[in-house]
Parts: sequence; C-alpha cells; structure tokens
Amino acid sequence: MSSESLSEVVFLGRQAIFDRNDRLFAYELLFRTAGKNEADIANDSHATAQVIINTMTGVGMERVLGNIPGLINIGEEFLMNDLVFLLSTDHFVLEILETVPVTEKVIARCQELKQRGYRLALDDYAGDLTTWEPLLPLMDFVKVDFQKVGGDDLVTLANTLLERKIPLVAEKVESPEQQALAMSLGFSYFQGFFFSRPIVLESRKRDPLYPALMRILSLILSDGEIGEIHDAVKPHIDLSISLIKIANVVGRSPVTKVTGLRQAIISLGRGQMKRWIELLLFSRASSENRYAMNVFGLAVTRARFMEILSDEWIRKERGDSDQAFMTGMLSFSESLLGCPAEEILQDLPAMAEVKEALKDGTGFLGMLLALSRSIEHSDGPEMEKILSKVPFPEEVIAIALSESMFWADDIVRTFSLTNP
Repeated sequence: MSSESLSEVVFLGRQAIFDRNDRLFAYELLFRTAGKNEADIANDSHATAQVIINTMTGVGMERVLGNIPGLINIGEEFLMNDLVFLLSTDHFVLEILETVPVTEKVIARCQELKQRGYRLALDDYAGDLTTWEPLLPLMDFVKVDFQKVGGDDLVTLANTLLERKIPLVAEKVESPEQQALAMSLGFSYFQGFFFSRPIVLESRKRDPLYPALMRILSLILSDGEIGEIHDAVKPHIDLSISLIKIANVVGRSPVTKVTGLRQAIISLGRGQMKRWIELLLFSRASSENRYAMNVFGLAVTRARFMEILSDEWIRKERGDSDQAFMTGMLSFSESLLGCPAEEILQDLPAMAEVKEALKDGTGFLGMLLALSRSIEHSDGPEMEKILSKVPFPEEVIAIALSESMFWADDIVRTFSLTNP
C-alpha cells in the first residue's frame, strides 16, 4: 500500500555546510516539490514560506535541524513582511538573495533584524562592492558561488571581504581543486557536491485539526468534565458542526433536534462521543481520497468486528470492547494518518493493552487483531491456531463479521454527510 496515495506528502531539501575542520556547521534548507532533488521556484516568497512550514510543522524541526542552524533563502517580499519574525533567532540564519535590491528600506530592515538578534548571510556575492557596500557591515556570512567567480576576481573578492573580517562561505564547490583553493584563500565554511549533495526529506502532512481531536479524546478517556470537552471543541467550528450533525443522526433523543454544541455532547454521551471522535480522527484523513475512504471502511469494519467479539468475550471472561475498537482503528494508523500507532498513543492515557497488541501482538487484544487479519486474508490455518486460544463459535464470528460490515457501510455513508 503506497503511503503517498493516502495523504499529502511534503518535501524539503537540505544541504550540509562544513567548517575548515570538516565539522558540520549548518544546513541550507531548500525548496523542493514532488521529491525532486532540484528547485522549481516560481515565486521566492512562496518558496520561503513552504520551506518554513515544511521545516517547522511538516517534517519537523528536530528531524530537519536538531541543534544545527539552518540557512533559509529570503527574497525582498518576505524580508519586508513581518512573517520573517516568526523565525527563531536561535535556529535560523536569514540568507538574503542576490536579487534583493539595496534600498534604504532594505538596509533599515536588515539593521532591525540585526538589532533583534538575527544572523544574516548574503547569497551569491560576485564582488560588486559598490552595490552591496551598505549591507556588508550587517552580514555575519557572505556566500560566494565558485561556479560563477574564479581566477583573479575570486582572489580579489576574498581578500577584500576578509579585510573586513566577514566569514566567507564557499558554495557550489565541486572538485578537490576548488576545495583546496577555498582553503588557501581563507574561506571559513564550505558547501557543494564535493562535500555533500542535497538530500530530500519527506513527511506526510498532518491534519491541522489533529491536535484538537487528540486533546478531546484524551479528555474523554481521563473522565474530563463536559465543560472541559465543550471548551476543547468550541474553537473549531467545523468540528462543532460535525458533532451537531452526528448527534442528530445517532443521538439518544430521536425526537428533539440538536442545535447546539453542548446539547450535542450531552446527547451523544461520553461513550458515543469517544467513538465518534476516534472515527473523525481517521475519516478526515480519508475524506478527499476515494481509495483512502475505502481503507477507512476496512478500518471501521475491523474495529467493529473486534469490538463485537470483545463484548462476547466479556460475558464469558474479561475484555474491554472500547479498547478493542480503538486497537482495530489504530492498526490502520500508518495508512490513514501517516504515523505509527505508538506516536498517537503517546498522547493518550492508560493504553498499555492497546500498545502491546499493536506493537507485539500480545494479550487478548493482540489475539483479536490477529484473528481479524487472518479472516481478512482468508488464512485458514492461522485462524484455527488463534481460535484454539480464544474459542469463539463459528456462528458468533459469522454474525460479528456480517454486522461489522453493515455497520461500517452506515458509518461511511454518515461521514459523507457530516465530515467537515
């Protein structure tokens, strides 16, 4: 199953920059699309915004940078926009593109950024001292493209900037000779194919409503007050509308029309509320993709099947049908949410049995999950092996399978009307 087919994939390029002792100094962060290891930039500001978003919320700061600074290309439009102040002075170096005009406004902006603690780098400096003179004193680094500048011009450029005590970055260094030349000229940092080619990092974009759904689910599982649950849902108008619609379809009172959020929460009740939040969590990842919605249907079928068998087992031995349902849904988390179940369970309380079932296949829930999979895959020997440990009668399994399939069909139809 292709993960890319089920959710939006975000891409980010990253190329290492080394110091004179071959130690990693920084990364340059690069705009990339569709996994191509090359830039395809139509608009500088759009590219910068995408790099920032993909670094901070897509791939993630820890994975992209760790404790290493990142250089981000900044064009004139983004430089003059207050969005630039969203960037942390600790994590980012602002790399001013060579296309930025040296105007009084640009100079004043760079002065302001320096006063606020930002580090600045000048990109692709080619020795035009007259043009860049007003900005050079504000630069922490100047980058020189070794594919554009060479010979006596490179020597003059390096000597001029080193006299001003500005650290130089040799970029697009592609041969041992260029590396040796940069070292001899006093460059402090080095970037290029000779040292490291750019790599493309990728991750699947998470639904922006995901944190809210996880917060609400956590409140329900920890017996949070109705008021707390209401306050967690209230800021998200699309979620509020969905719950009101769902309450009118499946709520406790078929006569009274549900018109408000608090009324919807009370009408659904804690158990139903938990169930529908779980389903919303997974269905939102599927709502714009027909194939993914089919996978959502399979997840709901498995979850309901496990829940029915767990209810049956409770009457004989022990079990937790709520956790059985959650185990079934979370077994599809990689496909539908783009992240492992363990990551989701970190945010939820008291889920030890679910974790064991998903990670190791152990415990009662692990056996139910294995049984469900064996039936889905028509694996007769495996099914017999599991039934020797949890002896459900054939008629119970047949009824559970039939009911879960009909129930899943109803759920998918409901979400076609209620999903935001």
